[in-house]
Amino acid sequence: MNAGLQTLVDDELVRLRRARTDLQNVEVKAARGGLPRSAKESVVAFSNAGGGLLILGLSDGDFLPVGVDAARLAQDLASSCADDMDPPVRAEIDIVEVDGMPVVAALVQELPVGLKPCYVKRRGLDGGAFVRTHDGDRRLSSYEVHVMVASRGQPRDDMSTVKGAARDDLDERLVDSLLNRIRQRRGPALADQSDESVLAMLGVLARSGAGSDESEVTLAGLLALGRYPQQFVPQLNVTFVAMPTVAGEPMDDGTRFLDNESLDGPIPAIVAAAQAAVRRNTTRRAVVDGTGRLDRWEYPDEAVREIVVNALMHRDYHPGTHGAQVRMELYPDRLTVTSPGGLHGLAQKTPLLAEPVTSSRNSRLAKLLEDVEVPRTSRTVCENRGTGLLAVAAALRAAGQSPPELSDRVRDFVVTIRSSSPPERRRPVAYSSGSALRQFDIRSIRSGAEVAASRPDPRSQIRELLAAGPMSAKNLADAMSMSRQAALKWLRRMEDAGEVAPTEPLRRTPLNKWRLGPSAEHAQAARI
Repeated sequence: MNAGLQTLVDDELVRLRRARTDLQNVEVKAARGGLPRSAKESVVAFSNAGGGLLILGLSDGDFLPVGVDAARLAQDLASSCADDMDPPVRAEIDIVEVDGMPVVAALVQELPVGLKPCYVKRRGLDGGAFVRTHDGDRRLSSYEVHVMVASRGQPRDDMSTVKGAARDDLDERLVDSLLNRIRQRRGPALADQSDESVLAMLGVLARSGAGSDESEVTLAGLLALGRYPQQFVPQLNVTFVAMPTVAGEPMDDGTRFLDNESLDGPIPAIVAAAQAAVRRNTTRRAVVDGTGRLDRWEYPDEAVREIVVNALMHRDYHPGTHGAQVRMELYPDRLTVTSPGGLHGLAQKTPLLAEPVTSSRNSRLAKLLEDVEVPRTSRTVCENRGTGLLAVAAALRAAGQSPPELSDRVRDFVVTIRSSSPPERRRPVAYSSGSALRQFDIRSIRSGAEVAASRPDPRSQIRELLAAGPMSAKNLADAMSMSRQAALKWLRRMEDAGEVAPTEPLRRTPLNKWRLGPSAEHAQAARI
């Protein structure tokens, strides 16, 4: 018997019986009549998203042993993982005991990006690929399958030409600024080339066909430099809505939105408009520290800018997504930005807040935006060094706010930043912008000590999370939107204080989780 797997099942069983339902990373099946077909779906779903534990031989709801031929089940499951799935899944499978009776446990690891999606071969890629959602398995849509397959290589959607778009549809001011910058900074190779040649080298223009002398504008060129790209691709923009309540429900008078608009134009213009939309719908507060009085926006300008740039630069531009916009939703307590397409290639959620990660879905657009300047500034749209979310985290940290929350849902990627002191609801008053009336107010002055005191304490967050049962360092880090290394730093401090303890003697084993330690359990019992 695998002692580590037995310990893992024992720990998860406590969580299962407390929750009375399957969990995001744990699936239970009775399997009275042998290996159920749905077991294959669960193995595939775990392989495609996060990994997980499959337990065969327990009843639903109360999770009691039902009595199964464990040896036969284990053999059938191992054969199915090797023969029925593409790519084959190498799960750790063993027979363990629950309440003195044998059951089968399978620990499934998430597949590397380059091997996804895993699917049941008999049902084909379109019908046999699944992903894990809360307490069940959901079939991947055709688009989600496309996203995973596209991550194996470098998509070229941003390099495709836009039907009907010509050189005259580019903004001459943006083009002139780009050409001047390129000739000054990219060396002599481009200095003596014609404007058209440079634009072709940069991927702004492309030949309309083999043997043709005519050039067409690429999607990357249109989005970065176009006078009005939405003339050709109407939905490739940003929509902004300001919700009056935390839940997004209408106000008592029926008001659904405090602000609602489509942000059009080339990417430099959209980014500036998005920052302005957030500013006019949020508050500015005064903070007094050792250097004097500072005015700070509820959401730091730099954080908003980087999130919007990342959303537009890294979103999926596959033709099937041209009807989906980048969405900005401002609630009284948070700002969320959702872009079509999950993380691409080697990018993984945890490292994004710990170190630079460069894995661009749209390599031509990303390279181009390095040199496209925002009008009336000397600043380019982006640096394209994989540091965007690091800059967001730094700006929020400097403002005394929590790190950004990241959610990769295959079909889209969501970034959420929380307000430092949110109102229960917003009410627009006495600020004129066009025909709209919006609210600005100045919050009370807060000292540097008060700002620091408002930051969430990772130790209390960890105690609250572990109160529901043992968790791995990775899951704790994800729940707190920090890197695994940062979570481990706090866990080690808390271990030294007796507040937490590892579940395994060897902490580096994948089976290790963290639980509340003696001092925390004693304090919790005292409160009860």
